Amino acid sequence: MTKDNRLKILQVGSSNWSENQEIPENMKWYYCNLGQLETLQETIEEDEIKTFTAVIVDSLAGLEELMAIKEHLIPHAIFFDQTIEVSDEILAQFIKEMCAVPTDFSNQGQLLFTLSKALFSGQYGDKMFPFTTQVNPNFTGQVTYHGYENVILKGDYGQDFSPVLDWTYNVRASKENPIELWLEFEKEETCECRLILNLLPEGSVAGIFKTYIVSEEEMRKGAIVLDEDTTFLLSASLEMKGQGQITIGGLHQRLTRFQFGKFVLGGGILHDSKRQEINYFFYPGDFKPPLSVYFSGFRPAEGFEGFGMMKGMGTPFLLFSDPRLQGGAFYMGTEELENSIKDTIQHYLDYLGFDNSQLILSGMSMGTFPSMYYGADFEPHAIIMSKPLANVGTIGNRARLLAPEVFPTGIDVLHLQTGRLDNEGVKALNQKFWDKFEKADFSNTTFGLSYMKDEDMDPTAYEDITKSLYYSGAKILSKGTSGRHNDDSYTATTWFVNFYRMILENDFGRKE
Repeated sequence: MTKDNRLKILQVGSSNWSENQEIPENMKWYYCNLGQLETLQETIEEDEIKTFTAVIVDSLAGLEELMAIKEHLIPHAIFFDQTIEVSDEILAQFIKEMCAVPTDFSNQGQLLFTLSKALFSGQYGDKMFPFTTQVNPNFTGQVTYHGYENVILKGDYGQDFSPVLDWTYNVRASKENPIELWLEFEKEETCECRLILNLLPEGSVAGIFKTYIVSEEEMRKGAIVLDEDTTFLLSASLEMKGQGQITIGGLHQRLTRFQFGKFVLGGGILHDSKRQEINYFFYPGDFKPPLSVYFSGFRPAEGFEGFGMMKGMGTPFLLFSDPRLQGGAFYMGTEELENSIKDTIQHYLDYLGFDNSQLILSGMSMGTFPSMYYGADFEPHAIIMSKPLANVGTIGNRARLLAPEVFPTGIDVLHLQTGRLDNEGVKALNQKFWDKFEKADFSNTTFGLSYMKDEDMDPTAYEDITKSLYYSGAKILSKGTSGRHNDDSYTATTWFVNFYRMILENDFGRKE
């Protein structure tokens, strides 16, 4: 028997939308009239439905009935009419725990069409790096490339817009999964830029079928969503006018969730004035302490890691990922960007009604650095790490001669964070961490450290961390694994999970 892979959509209300609206082919429609929960339960059993992909609710009574089938619902996937006013505390708490989404129901057909493309499984995102750009040979100004970080143009571009740069590779967008674009750029006010997007039909030699001219103002409003209802290839170029300097970073492209999230339903992105990004996603779990924060490690593909592992813990959790450079930049950046990360963690602590004693920060490899860096701000109950890294300046310095094949991105990180590559930059970047870490009060914090005995990315990290904590009153759990940084990830990760389980059981009464 062929498996039905259609989206399982449940609508609860007084009238069936499928009688008045065309249901997209990739949706399997389930309708439950108000007061007919018994019939719905029978349908769930007959069709062996573990969870519905999404639920659409257009009435207060429908929301109330959903509470009886909570185990079949997914957080961030309940869409209810934004005009509904909820006063009942129990129902309001249910909506909060499910992260239900108030939604505009004024155009039912358009909503269904959008959801049919936004509810795909999985996630995908990547970027075109600045070194894959080609500068117009007629441009007579200065051009400076900084690896995976940026390309800088400085000069006179003329009084009218003219092409100065294009990206070598095309982007493919499918009919089923529209994309959105985000360009990192920073420029002087004396010049203007605009993005030119040429769309070509896949497999055709007919040429361009549509061109988008995206102004600065439009780019600053948000990501550029391209939904053409057809599969196409996209060619991008940049036009400039005026005089001055522009710094161009990565051109990010990801499968769009439209207004319902970034990468995944409910996902979000933090931006700063340089248009650099940090991604985040909150999952409510059982809404009981602690809030577990997990920072993704080195990750060339954009999106989140660790969802299955963190969901298995049972706690509410918050995922972060860093899509800058090639695989991340250790979650440091402008004061604006770093404050956004702290504000996001605090927001979800408040959302859950927790305090810092009910917070765990965690990560692996690159993700260990922000666990400690922002741990110094929150002084949490625990900081759990696998393959800890602390001296980011040293990592960049070693990437040049001592360990060039271990983490070459370290050089880009050093330049991004300090604007230099000399020994002073190395010392300054290292000290940025230690100045913050050593001022924190970790007397009520437990550290779980799964480290590599032959660490070659940051050889002194474990010793430096434990030495710094020696008189702090912190509790330290540690386990060393033989090998270098990129060796035996299985054992190092196993101990990471073990430390998590120990702390959850002993300190929060949670058992597997």
